[in-house]
Amino acid sequence: MNWEQWKHWYAQIVENLGLEPEEDTRAAELLLELEGHRGGEPELLDKLIRGKDVMIFGPAPFTNMDFGDVVKISAGSTTDQLVDKNIWPEIIVTDLDGDVPAQVEANKKGAIAIIHAHGDNFEAIKEWVPSFSPPVIGTTQAEPFPGIYNFGGFTDGDRAVFMAIHFGARKIILKGFDYDNPMGKPIIDMELKLKKLGYAKQLITWAEKTFDADIVYAED
Repeated sequence: MNWEQWKHWYAQIVENLGLEPEEDTRAAELLLELEGHRGGEPELLDKLIRGKDVMIFGPAPFTNMDFGDVVKISAGSTTDQLVDKNIWPEIIVTDLDGDVPAQVEANKKGAIAIIHAHGDNFEAIKEWVPSFSPPVIGTTQAEPFPGIYNFGGFTDGDRAVFMAIHFGARKIILKGFDYDNPMGKPIIDMELKLKKLGYAKQLITWAEKTFDADIVYAED
């Protein structure tokens, strides 16, 4: 997915949620300044994902551990649940909230860290980006620029879906996705969280139809 395909969604989200595009861009510039993109090129993701089945883990609890032969992608605050179960993802998609030390631990075990910058995570970028080890790839939800990418998507979960589509996943399996009952990290503004999850659901449905992606929901 390219910026031209994504920007109409971004404009809608900015208007409906009161975001400030200038702050998103400023956060992305800070991410690049702090080497939020180092030792990682998109070709790494292409090699890992293209033609493969991927499983994207959301924060809802799950007990079924029969994953099959999949590339495991952790969506943000889900990572601590995986680490607790001794499950190590190949990729972490995060905007640096939730249990970030668990994300750093998974990264040190070899997971590619896809670190996302937006207007609300300046301090988290400053605090945590230096703790991650290469390969690290930086992303933005605003217009991308050299060294910072935009594969589409808004929340950690749907960004992971867009990334998997962008790099040619054969099948995308969603596990631990619950759009109506937010879980994981502490929630300060439930109304806003539900709006964001509403967009996640819309975006995943739109991506499935637009890009003819094979997306299924796994048993939990």
